[in-house]
Amino acid sequence: MLKVSRSLKEISCKACQAKEEFTKKYNREPTIRELSEISGIGKEELVEAMEASAEVESLHRPVYKKDGSEVELLEKLEKEEKTEEKIIDQMFLYSLLEKLGKEERQLIYLRYFENKTQSETGKRLGMSQVQVSRLEKKILKRMKEYGSPPA
Repeated sequence: MLKVSRSLKEISCKACQAKEEFTKKYNREPTIRELSEISGIGKEELVEAMEASAEVESLHRPVYKKDGSEVELLEKLEKEEKTEEKIIDQMFLYSLLEKLGKEERQLIYLRYFENKTQSETGKRLGMSQVQVSRLEKKILKRMKEYGSPPA
């Protein structure tokens, strides 16, 4: 539980009243700068008060999937974070693949994107399984030397 100071509560209340008046008068919400000017509250102080008065939600609150099943907000957020990490990793991988030759790219694509065996990859590329194994090892070593994805 977070404790909000009395002064922040008062600033928030004053800002809320100013925001309501502005919205009624101009039929839109004010910007932070406008709210600061009409309320006489500094921008930084105003933002801090607004953040402090924001409604708090439990991470264990149930949210619903499209199929109607229940999942906790925390679990949903974790999945979204993993999705972001996955996208960053994919972007990094694509940048590494651009540094490879056509045959090397094909080999990596077949092995890791289409999940082909070394034998299947060899047949598609006109190589033996042993050649695929050696070339794959060499490519992966070179890719590791290029670096790792941003943390």
